[in-house]
Amino acid sequence: MPVYTRATSSPPRARVQFGPYAIGVFAFLAVCALITVFGGKDAADAAGAVGVFVGALLSGLLFLVRAQRLSGRDRFGWSFVGMGLLSAAAGVLTVGIVFLVQGDAPAFGWTDLFFFATYILVVIGFAALPHTEGRPLQRWRMVLDGVIGAVSIAALMWAFYLSDLMSNLEGASVSTRVIGGFYPFFDILAVTVAMSVLLRRSRYRFDLRLGLFTVGIFAQVLGDLAFFVSANSGSFDEAQPLYVVNLFAVAALFASASLVGQPTIGREYADRNPPLWTQVAPYVPAVGMLAVFIVDAINSGSPDPVLLGAVVIVGLLVIARQGVAIVDNRAVIEEQRDVLVSTISHELRTPLTAIVGFVEILNEEGGSLSQEQRAMLEIVHQQTDYMSRIVSDLIMLARGSIGDLKLDVRPTRVVDLAAASIHASGIPSAGIQVECEPGLVSYVDASRMQQVLVNLLTNAARYGGKKQLLRIVADGSDITFEVHDNGSGIPRRHEVRVWERFDRGPNRLNAVVPGSGIGLSIVRAIAEAHGGAATYRDSEALGGACFSVYLPGRGSHDQLPADAPSGSRQVRSIA
Repeated sequence: MPVYTRATSSPPRARVQFGPYAIGVFAFLAVCALITVFGGKDAADAAGAVGVFVGALLSGLLFLVRAQRLSGRDRFGWSFVGMGLLSAAAGVLTVGIVFLVQGDAPAFGWTDLFFFATYILVVIGFAALPHTEGRPLQRWRMVLDGVIGAVSIAALMWAFYLSDLMSNLEGASVSTRVIGGFYPFFDILAVTVAMSVLLRRSRYRFDLRLGLFTVGIFAQVLGDLAFFVSANSGSFDEAQPLYVVNLFAVAALFASASLVGQPTIGREYADRNPPLWTQVAPYVPAVGMLAVFIVDAINSGSPDPVLLGAVVIVGLLVIARQGVAIVDNRAVIEEQRDVLVSTISHELRTPLTAIVGFVEILNEEGGSLSQEQRAMLEIVHQQTDYMSRIVSDLIMLARGSIGDLKLDVRPTRVVDLAAASIHASGIPSAGIQVECEPGLVSYVDASRMQQVLVNLLTNAARYGGKKQLLRIVADGSDITFEVHDNGSGIPRRHEVRVWERFDRGPNRLNAVVPGSGIGLSIVRAIAEAHGGAATYRDSEALGGACFSVYLPGRGSHDQLPADAPSGSRQVRSIA
């Protein structure tokens, strides 16, 4: 009996290495932090501003330099983060210059455009990292969820906290109040995206680079809130920033930049659907915001314009998010269905090939069979032909798009093509009326067009009446294949959907009438591969349905030699 032992060694971990230059930067930022704590106001302001500027500048440059070692979305994401931090350094420098020139600077003013650009670039870069694995639409859903949560939490903060602080800026200009009000939204958006990336169940979950970056974002948000609270007068000179927190933030960002480009060892997780709480979490604050908005509107008699704007924005974002989710879910279903079709078709191919081969042998050597046995063998033969056509259609669907169809175009006598198609369909030829111009030649892939006609004829026999008409007409070099029946036709609401894969129109729930729902999609695919089109209309000849395939430039009345191959082949192969 085998003995299984528990592995005692832990998985390897990536070594964290900070070079001597990084140690020097950390020491410099620590000295600046000590000055801001124990020094006078002027010294603290100077040391804090210089430390934040140097830390942001070096972090941005290091992110850009290290990103060049990477490729793809890794390079794109970290490059955007680096540009965002360089924008922050430019903003700190600009505020310092304005302060030195004018003796003061506005707490919220045009210089904040640099910092807004920082938030936008950092959020885009961080959200674009390949650590947010998944389809593009899936990443868009994550971003929209983050924005919905950020707007909702910002609105709640406004209702319970920020509106009172903003009242202290009543004497300031409208632009100052608007710019100050944007900071909570950007802060919450940055935190939401950072946490989403850090906690996302992927190979890079809890990655040290992401963790340090998220810590830096949290520290910066705390510093922004402290600055917002202290900037009541709108003057930068009278504000009291928490430089210690800001310096800690740039130190964490610089540490994250130092690790970019170094080898990392990811985590391995079982592939499973995300838990429900991760999908519901962004909408909890949205529901709370809506409740606060309703209560405030009832109590005050008029809605708060900020809350009203937030409700409208969240509503539009939810609509956009649902649209993305619908498209994404449809793509997932199509992908899963393609995989299922490919698997089933290839699993059926091997045993069906053996069945077809043995049935052919029995047909050739069936002299000793009784009449009843011959009748049963003929039924088996017809059903294997039918299954062969279905598997052939499934394999063609599984092989890819219409553009991947390989056509073997040859001159083909249309009369021979029609006769071969009727024979392959298994429908008694006595019930099918054929109208075809004599001497008409088509330049098509004969086996594919035979597949088209077989599908249309079997559909007419299965869903239509007892009469079928195969009409083939030419208009110059254009040729049209039409199959009419005397059934009830297709209801108008199903005329478009019947061309989709696995859709059987009004018979989608009818198990009595057999069918896979892929025949018409194959017809349309082959018609478009020939440069033509497949359409439906009510039959003017028999009163039922009429499916037609129009092929421009594929017909002629050229005379072929008597011994020329027609190009048509029996649809017995399942390849």
